[in-house]
Amino acid sequence: MDYREFAIDLLKRKNQLISAREITKEEIEALEKEKYSCKTAAMNAVPVSGSGTNKYEERLISIIAQLDDARFRLRAIERELKMIEKGMSGLSDYYVQLLEGFFVHHTKGAAESLMSRFYKERSCLYADRNKALEAFTRSVFGVVLI
Repeated sequence: MDYREFAIDLLKRKNQLISAREITKEEIEALEKEKYSCKTAAMNAVPVSGSGTNKYEERLISIIAQLDDARFRLRAIERELKMIEKGMSGLSDYYVQLLEGFFVHHTKGAAESLMSRFYKERSCLYADRNKALEAFTRSVFGVVLI
């Protein structure tokens, strides 16, 4: 198992994870507001015959389930972002910029841009990229297997 592939995948998803964190926080906030408005309506409504619950109580139960799901997703997103942050924290600025250029931002012509920024040859830049990826992978997963 090559953990570098997992590390590359994690780095490529960084921007998506940041966006997902913000959207999920907004979703939780909206569901919390909806839960309280629904809770008020549920307390004031008269139960319907049969199951003893009304439509507001059913909606409240649905909102609580959605909130649990959103909170679970937020914890998973934050766990992955924390892994990225911890992995990057032990690297030099040069290595961080290499990983961001090649994997996080994944722009076309990243090698040329980084070559001109750091005055490095392509082969040296790619060797440094591999060293940075290995250091990041060791920081995050603790191992690098070939």
